[in-house]
Amino acid sequence: MDLLTVIQKRQQQMQRFIDQVIDRLAKKEIEKSKRYYELQYGQSLSEQEEIEIKKGIVLRLAFFVFIPTLIFILILMGGGTG
Repeated sequence: MDLLTVIQKRQQQMQRFIDQVIDRLAKKEIEKSKRYYELQYGQSLSEQEEIEIKKGIVLRLAFFVFIPTLIFILILMGGGTG
């Protein structure tokens, strides 16, 4: 196996892992939205609407986890100067 093949396999594994994590995080929200949408409009959610829900989950996660962590790291890095 050459290096390029190994890199491609790792990328595919990482993509599957990320997809699984997003699916787990968005599962309850998608189910809730499906129930609401079916009661309201008598139809099921489209795939595009499910993707939009997943995007919202990822953005919320970034807002509440990654951004405060980044700010904390920057504060620690700047604390040693001056």
